Amino acid sequence: MLYFFQRRNKQSLHKLSRLSQRSARRKIAVLLLQLTGVLCLHTAMICWLEGISLKDSIWLTLTTVTTVGYGDMSAETDEGRIATVILIYLLGIWMLAQLASEYIDYRSDRKDRIIKGQWNWSYMENHIVIINAPVRNSQIYLERLISQFRDTPALTDKPILLVTAQYKDGLPRTLSDQGVVLKSADTTRGEFFDDVAAAKASHIVFIARDESESSSDSVTLDLLDQLPAAEQQRLIVAEAVLDTNVSRFQRLGANAVLRPVRAYPELLARALAAPGTEQVLQDLFGYFGSSIHRYDAAVQTSEWSNIVCSLASNGLGIAMGYIDQAGEVINCPKQNEKVDAQAILIMARDNDIPCPDALKTCLNSI
Repeated sequence: MLYFFQRRNKQSLHKLSRLSQRSARRKIAVLLLQLTGVLCLHTAMICWLEGISLKDSIWLTLTTVTTVGYGDMSAETDEGRIATVILIYLLGIWMLAQLASEYIDYRSDRKDRIIKGQWNWSYMENHIVIINAPVRNSQIYLERLISQFRDTPALTDKPILLVTAQYKDGLPRTLSDQGVVLKSADTTRGEFFDDVAAAKASHIVFIARDESESSSDSVTLDLLDQLPAAEQQRLIVAEAVLDTNVSRFQRLGANAVLRPVRAYPELLARALAAPGTEQVLQDLFGYFGSSIHRYDAAVQTSEWSNIVCSLASNGLGIAMGYIDQAGEVINCPKQNEKVDAQAILIMARDNDIPCPDALKTCLNSI
């Protein structure tokens, strides 16, 4: 029962917040319309009572209501002065002050709501939505993750929207300075999807809140099930604590699923930039996946492309790089690069590792 009333209270506050935003905008619009009407009426009366041109009447009205008062022009007749006192001094200046006050309050309130994650971002499109933040060391992890996004050409200019309940007082400057905005929401339910324009996002990332708790998968499954249909092509990446949930995430629309690896947010960034590469990288961490092996074998003057083709055609794995005579690791050399190596780095399946003798025979035949 307590949970029910707490939930109702949160929903009521959320609705009240949205209503107050609409009310503020409506009040500003009404004041602006009323002020415009008063100024138009004063302009028309001055034009009629004082017998001056429309252009001069507009000039007199605006300089008076803004209290600039150049003194180059003023009402001369009693009727014109009475009209100015009533329409400008008593109404116009008061309305202008009220309008300025309401607008300043609205901007201040808007800025405060944006900082605290209470703003409605439903107008966003073609953006990245990150749902959840790790419970431990979230700031360090998110800083590295966002930095990777900004360094990835396909994601550099994407607006990034973080949905979490962790930052009640706003995002750290290290995140907001990278163009990240906040939506403070309960991420155990999908009630926030409309407020973050999930249907118009280009990428959606589901982060496991706790990488050691399988309950994080239950939350992600529920959110994937509630995710609104896309209005455009989008990519969904999700973290799964349990390997048994990978296929379930995929059935619910996840394009890429990976384990939570907090030390390497680069994996998640790669999944967004090039789906599928994260699986190759994950295989390097697990046995009976793929792994990179070092083979000590002196190779000189051969072009890199010849080494790669020879190893692949003989079923001895994929050459990834080499270690030169100075001990420096050369990763992914150019195809025509002359190799002077003391060791070759080869990626192969763990259940089909080539033997050193076969490798040396292959390299000697190049």
